Amino acid sequence: MALVFAGGTIGTLLRTGVAFGLDTFTSLAAVNVVGSAVIGWLNSDPRFASDGKRAFWAVGFAGGFTTMSGVALLSAYSLGFQVIAGQPFDFLALGLILAVFAASLLAYWGAHYLTARLTGNEAVVSHEVEEVTE
Repeated sequence: MALVFAGGTIGTLLRTGVAFGLDTFTSLAAVNVVGSAVIGWLNSDPRFASDGKRAFWAVGFAGGFTTMSGVALLSAYSLGFQVIAGQPFDFLALGLILAVFAASLLAYWGAHYLTARLTGNEAVVSHEVEEVTE
């Protein structure tokens, strides 16, 4: 737990530093796309395969750096508030939020693929589940 807390503290401080000088949407987009790429890299690099390193870097640092809750808040404010207030639905805001989500997914899988190829460690993260039969 201490490793997650320490990594999260550093990630959150870095995210706050990125936010200075940028508008809310740009900073949210930047940290989520970059953070997703970092998580993709961490999940495929064998140097970060231990539980302690994964707790500090992937869960703590990257979790503190990215801010999907910020995107959710921006989404709720941009879209939900307007509907409640009787204002027209903002398709531009919805498009931007979906673009950040798509870019984050692409950044994750791109970094994951590239790191796996460079390290020759294609099977670090397995999403397969073995079936148990009796």
